[in-house]
Parts: sequence; C-alpha cells; structure tokens
Amino acid sequence: MGREDDRLHLLYEVTRRLATFTDLDELLRYATGRARELLDAEGAAVMLLDPARREFNFGVASQSETHQATSVRLLEIRFPAHLGVAGWVLAHDEAAAVPDAQQDPRFYNGVDQLTNITTHAILCAPLRARSGSIGVIEVINPTRPRAADDLEFLETLASDIAVAHEKAALHERLRGEVIGLRQVCRVAGLGLLALGAVYVQLGLALPVRELPTRPGVLDGLICLLVGALLSAVGRGWLSRGGAAARS
Repeated sequence: MGREDDRLHLLYEVTRRLATFTDLDELLRYATGRARELLDAEGAAVMLLDPARREFNFGVASQSETHQATSVRLLEIRFPAHLGVAGWVLAHDEAAAVPDAQQDPRFYNGVDQLTNITTHAILCAPLRARSGSIGVIEVINPTRPRAADDLEFLETLASDIAVAHEKAALHERLRGEVIGLRQVCRVAGLGLLALGAVYVQLGLALPVRELPTRPGVLDGLICLLVGALLSAVGRGWLSRGGAAARS
C-alpha cells in the first residue's frame, strides 16, 4: 500500500500544480524525478518531438546518483523520431514495457553509446495531446520492467505531463497575441493622439466664442481621449498586472 499511496500522491501533486504552475521545467523535473524514485529506476526522461525535424530531444532528464553527470549530457542529444522504443511508442501511440532491451529489435543503442550507460529494461509511454502525440516519457532500468501496474502508472503520469505542455503552449500563444494587440493599440493610440492634436490646434486658431460651434474641436478632443486610452492599454497601464507592477 505504501507504494500505491506514493504514486497516488505524485499524481495528485502533479494535477494540483497544473492549476497554478508558472515554470514547466520545474514541474517536469519534479514529476520525472519522483517517477524514477517510485519505479526504483536508473533514469527517467521526457523526450519531446521536434515536428519540423522529426527528432527527439530530451526536455528533462533525471538520473540516479551514480549517473548525475549523464543528465546534462542527455539534454544535448537528439536522434530521429522513428528510432528506438521511443520511436515505436510514438508511432503506435501505445505504451511499451521492454524487459530485455538488448534483445529487442526496436532498441536503439545510440544514446547508450553517448552516455556510457547500458540499458537493460525500458518503460515508455506516449505524451498524448489533442493535436497528437508530442513525445514520450521513458524510464530506464526499472526494478520491475514487466509489472503492468508500473506501466499503467507511467501512462497516467504521461497524460498529466501532456496536459502541462498543452497548457504552457496555450499560455505562450495567448501571451503572444496579447503582446500583438498591445502593439496595435499603441500604434493606433499614437495616431489618434497626433490627429487629435492637429484638430485641437486648428480649433484654437479660431476665436474663442466660435469653438463650441466647431465640430472639429470636439472631434479632436475625442481623438485625444481615445488615443490616450489606447496608448494606456498598449502599455498595460489598465491591466491588473500593470497596476501591480506600479504598486
């Protein structure tokens, strides 16, 4: 029961942190590190798909104490997304447990050669997003490579990690759209301020008693007001974030 409780706690923690996380890498480091510990494995890594180059890269890697230096080395490695057990899992959208990697025809030993680690067993699950699989999570040399509940646990964790990536991508896309809209508001605001200033300047050249009867003066004031509001929006002054930054 202790093992199951620890796994449920990890899944709960990842789900809880999904609601408020601001650093995707920190969440992934926590998830892969705890997964490696709970599965009593030598290593665990999130391998993301680069769709343009059709390559895997190691987004986050966690290694046991005897292989700590390997974690940094893994982050520099890329290999074609059709190779290895990871490539098979990605292509078939199906988790896999490999008890004897050296005898499995799907195994790709290129990473072993670069890291000087011998892979004996693998647990691997796809990261399923609404747009398709975005990568895999892979655990190397777990103590129970044939355990069905271990693979089921990894698949559940993979689902949470995929959600985290989707949420981070959505946040980044929305952030880009907000920045774009603010830039439009700033440009439009400056244009209206300039136009309003011209109207007002022309109006002030008239006798004071004629100002209320000249629609151009009113138009100029409206342009100045709207331009000022758009400029404020473009600079983020009217947002809660902008107000907090100034406080």
